[in-house]
Amino acid sequence: MSVEEIVKVSRNYQVTIPAKIRQRFQIKEGDLVRVIYDENENVVKIQVLKEPWK
Repeated sequence: MSVEEIVKVSRNYQVTIPAKIRQRFQIKEGDLVRVIYDENENVVKIQVLKEPWK
């Protein structure tokens, strides 16, 4: 299943993770995410780190 949303970059270069995606991955305030640029696909991905020490 694919979930896609369009978001706007703020003045401080921030983006909001859309509610559908936050709910699907159970992302809560204070959680850490890793931002990855994939050169092969030419896309930016985020990875939720539920256990950031691993």
